[in-house]
Amino acid sequence: MLAGELKPWELTFRIHHRYGHELPLTERLAELDDEDAILEHGDRTVYVVDAEVAAEARRLAAHLDLPAERADIPG
Repeated sequence: MLAGELKPWELTFRIHHRYGHELPLTERLAELDDEDAILEHGDRTVYVVDAEVAAEARRLAAHLDLPAERADIPG
């Protein structure tokens, strides 16, 4: 996603469906996928959720200490 190969919702969807809520490292991305699924029922916008996904992806890439394009996260 950070390299522009995936949209934020694609990243959260893939992470959520692969790992669910079981992996602490990616738990926030799973939560953001849940939030994305109910956007029309809340007061948050897709832009806000996308910004949070990007921030979490950057945090994970930094945590892994790898360049974003080589991090072991799809996209």
